[in-house]
Amino acid sequence: MNTLSNRSCSSTTTRKRIVCSQIRAGMFLVRILDSWWKSPFFLHRRLLRFQDVQQLVQSGIQEVEIDTSKGLDVSFDSEPLNCTGVREGQHETARANHQEEPCDQESESIPLDPNSLERENQEQLFQLRGDAIAALENVFEGVKTGQAIPLPSLHAIAQEFVQKALEHPTVLAEIMLIEHLEQFDKTLYSHVVDTAVLSILVGLQLGWDVKVLGEVAVAALLHDVGYMRLPLNLVQTRWGRTGNESALLQQHVEMGLALIIKNSQFSPDIVQMVREHHAYQDGSGYPNVQGGEPISASGKLLGLVDYFDELLAEGNTSGLFPAALVIRRMYQEAQRGKFPTLFVEAMIRVFGVYPVGTFVQLSTGEQAVVVRQNPEVSVKPHVKIIRARNGQILHEPEVKNLALEEGLVHAVEISKVLDPAEFSINLREYFS
Repeated sequence: MNTLSNRSCSSTTTRKRIVCSQIRAGMFLVRILDSWWKSPFFLHRRLLRFQDVQQLVQSGIQEVEIDTSKGLDVSFDSEPLNCTGVREGQHETARANHQEEPCDQESESIPLDPNSLERENQEQLFQLRGDAIAALENVFEGVKTGQAIPLPSLHAIAQEFVQKALEHPTVLAEIMLIEHLEQFDKTLYSHVVDTAVLSILVGLQLGWDVKVLGEVAVAALLHDVGYMRLPLNLVQTRWGRTGNESALLQQHVEMGLALIIKNSQFSPDIVQMVREHHAYQDGSGYPNVQGGEPISASGKLLGLVDYFDELLAEGNTSGLFPAALVIRRMYQEAQRGKFPTLFVEAMIRVFGVYPVGTFVQLSTGEQAVVVRQNPEVSVKPHVKIIRARNGQILHEPEVKNLALEEGLVHAVEISKVLDPAEFSINLREYFS
């Protein structure tokens, strides 16, 4: 969908399913073919080191999938591993027995161009988001059967996202919006992951300490865990519920708190953020803050981001609700006191004035979709022109970097934001 295809020197697949005894250092791990709970890693895609092999074997993993185009293949004449232990040096035997064929299509001596590096970063971030969603599904499903919430795993996910947000903030924000366009029926698991990611990105814009952001991210991953104590059919159609059903859904906050407090490892700050994520600073929302105390800054941030992601998801029930229009609505609500205006302004800096996926009209009369940000010039993004001035759909959309128009006499600019539903535009077509 959004990931790049793996390149290979042959026309046959380079992915192989192998058993524990065949694992060697120097192989490229794609995924484990066992319960996520057994995995010693959060991110699976990696070139295996000797320490990694030890961890895999000791965890009791039975099978894994490798990619032989990125690492060693199976060496059948080397001594099999004993899956109850690993001896130092065996990976050297496998490496010596493996004869790599030269590959003309992809040479290590040819430096990657910036576009290739950007695509690789994007692929890794898509993979990270997918791995995190799968991990949270396992955590939430485990709650149903009475398993304890694995705090170390949640901290590992949070720290990984904090690091990636520091390295690639713009790409990470764009991936979130692209996934919103692609994913018609947003799951609870993708919602909590995206809420965590956006909390980190907005917090960085506010200048918050990374340690604090790690706590905020853990709270974001857990903020809706209480839904696991509610009827599945109600949770699956939770957007836009009213009346008695809405009152029942609101109980997810208290139910989630009970699950988290039961695990005494969670800090008081995490508990407080989960309690406050639907309580807004103007007194609206639920439940009422205990003793009438003011909502914490972290609680306000989590509530803001959760609200943003829910508005996007609500739009998906009847059509896409552009992020630009969501932010405009939230800014208006902030001016009326629901959210801190400073926080909404930080969110605008994260996504840009015209977020990826925004349908716009240009000063030329053409219509276009924003496909990429220019962080230095947020009002001048990259756009894909899809309709000519006469309203005709272009068979070959034209990509234009509006930042390159800066200073020109007849510079092309964005004149206004359009609602794609009014023009029968399916934005998904331009991000597939």
